[in-house]
Amino acid sequence: MKEKKRCIITSEWELGAGKMGASHGPKSILQHIESSNAEVFDEIPVIEIKSNETTKSVQSTPFFKNGVALIEHQQNFASSVAKHLKEGYRCLLLTADHSNGIGGVSGLAQCVPIDEVGVIWIDAHFDLHSPYTTPSGNSHGMTVNALLNNDNKCQSVRTLDDATIQLWDRIKFIKGNAGLPPENLIFVDVRDFESQEVHLVEESEIAWIKPSEINENGIEACIKKIFDTLSHCNYLYVSFDVDSLDTDIAKATGTPVDGGLKLEQAQKLLEALVSDSRTQCLEITEFNPALPHPELLLPAIEMLLKPIL
Repeated sequence: MKEKKRCIITSEWELGAGKMGASHGPKSILQHIESSNAEVFDEIPVIEIKSNETTKSVQSTPFFKNGVALIEHQQNFASSVAKHLKEGYRCLLLTADHSNGIGGVSGLAQCVPIDEVGVIWIDAHFDLHSPYTTPSGNSHGMTVNALLNNDNKCQSVRTLDDATIQLWDRIKFIKGNAGLPPENLIFVDVRDFESQEVHLVEESEIAWIKPSEINENGIEACIKKIFDTLSHCNYLYVSFDVDSLDTDIAKATGTPVDGGLKLEQAQKLLEALVSDSRTQCLEITEFNPALPHPELLLPAIEMLLKPIL
């Protein structure tokens, strides 16, 4: 990624998650990098997408919390990503919670046909719920479903009112009418999920590299599987949730899960992915410095970003 024109776009949107504090994550990462490598910002512009304070606390429905504000913010975020991609930048996206993946992928999809986009979702979770299946109403668990345009209604556990349905349709439309093809998606390191999500993965035949596969075959074999799976895609979006890392490092994140990637594995993985010329965006998300032991995760994130910065 270093040989291309680069920019950093931050998004402080955190109301898709259940625990507050992640809005300070992007700035904390930048401050940490600046303290040891300030000159990097002489070359890389930083664009901040802030939440609108007047809509921050707006609750929509219990099954799609903060939906109105989410739509407004992700439209702005997508527009910024699209603008900078069209100007020839490759984008490092530092985001608060993982519902920002809606705006990030949508920004890329506003520039190129979505059926040419491949998405690598590196996460402890599938984020495949919809308002029809969500156990929490938190949109960071619905991001990939919104990108696929798949409500998973056959697994529905609740009946939605018209207002929720309309909000959900609007958030899916930010990227355009077409959904991300399931064959253009691969999950890496997912290990915490609900049955409705597994049903959708199996029904849609979505690729999934499990932690056991990483540990048994090695990270290099998994990298090869990612590239083989997405060989038909002309553009790549890499989304890295820090909870994909094992909890010996990733404590300062909202939903930590044991058994994740070791730092060396994550380094090799991201270095390979950002070295591919098709990669247009790398998103780092869900770092919450308000939670215990952010000092463990900040140096790890800096190490992961070395190939980009």
